[in-house]
Amino acid sequence: PIGSVEVSISCSSSGVMRASCSSEGDQLLYSWTLNGDPLMDGNSSIDLNEGTDGNICCSVKNHVSHVQKTIRVKPCP
Repeated sequence: PIGSVEVSISCSSSGVMRASCSSEGDQLLYSWTLNGDPLMDGNSSIDLNEGTDGNICCSVKNHVSHVQKTIRVKPCP
């Protein structure tokens, strides 16, 4: 089974936002949506466009279970 999923957002000095998804489990597959629209799949972290705003959701699944976590994203300062 998959452990709890945590999503974090970091901003670089150049204004690039990166969303990272962390979880525990075997053979995890990650997928992302922003406001319900699919983003690039396959990685535990993705770069977001500057000024991204809305709800970002990380879905984690494997052959045993499926967990997702949604957080609110605000543009970098």
